[in-house]
Amino acid sequence: MKILRWTGLGTGALLLILALFLGSMRLGLWNPSYETVKTRQATPPSKFVKVGDVLLHVRDEGQGPVLLMLHSSMSNLRIWDAYADRFKGRYRVIRLDWPPYGLSVDPKPSTGLGGVVKLVERFVDQEKLGQFTLIGSSSGATLSVLYAAAHPERVKALALSTLPLAAPPQTEFSRWEKAMIWTHETVVPNYYPKFYYKSVMASLYGEPSRLKPDVIDWYYETNNIPGGFARVREYYEANKKAVWSKGAGKEAASIKVPVLLQWGDRDPVLAAPLADKAVAQFSNAPVTLIHYPDVSHYPMIELPGKTGDDLEAFLNKVYGVTQ
Repeated sequence: MKILRWTGLGTGALLLILALFLGSMRLGLWNPSYETVKTRQATPPSKFVKVGDVLLHVRDEGQGPVLLMLHSSMSNLRIWDAYADRFKGRYRVIRLDWPPYGLSVDPKPSTGLGGVVKLVERFVDQEKLGQFTLIGSSSGATLSVLYAAAHPERVKALALSTLPLAAPPQTEFSRWEKAMIWTHETVVPNYYPKFYYKSVMASLYGEPSRLKPDVIDWYYETNNIPGGFARVREYYEANKKAVWSKGAGKEAASIKVPVLLQWGDRDPVLAAPLADKAVAQFSNAPVTLIHYPDVSHYPMIELPGKTGDDLEAFLNKVYGVTQ
């Protein structure tokens, strides 16, 4: 009887600790504040640009033809660090956090990618960028296509990686990841622990050994800014009713400028066969498709050297640069 009593007390204590642990997460006590993340992530050359009611986190480096880089969902401008360092000696490299992600602040309800296109329009006009090449990743690549279709006079070329032109298929997660997602959605909707990002990011690398600790840190920090997940949910709901209800195939067909598609064949989000479908949908554009057999969803951070070489070769052709 004593053993049962002590076992019951022990179980009760563990459940209480777990409840306090999860409760503190639900209350936001574990979330890094916006100012804390800003101090850590908005280091030079970061600046904040007011575009209407939106405060955009921007990095603008170098001189020359403009390269405008648009990151993927649940990401931020840091995914372009290696590319920015590589190209800022010859180009003007501009990258930004587009809401609801990163350190940009949009006080209005999200209207999905359509609203982001309008934001990019205002930013481009305000900064007087002229003509430029769009470089986009995943949903940032879709955003690039939508913008280019609406403003063909502005876009000189498109360099895209792992591009969804329709609603992405359901991603398969491990049991551990499914458990984490369930806990997040039902118990602690405003927080994900760092070990979750370590697990998910590793699953989005063709070679998990390439994943660096600082990448995990900035995914964890920027996504856990208070209120961030609510804004993302609002954005997703808007996208389902807008862009993903019809896809972006019509817009892709209207593109006539050169297109580079860089595809990680180990991507569990956008499988390799979707690359050929994307090429077919760019029916009026010259497309260069490059597959990377050992790369997954983030070519620019997983294998920046090789993918950067291929991007540089493409840009050299676009801008008539001879080595």
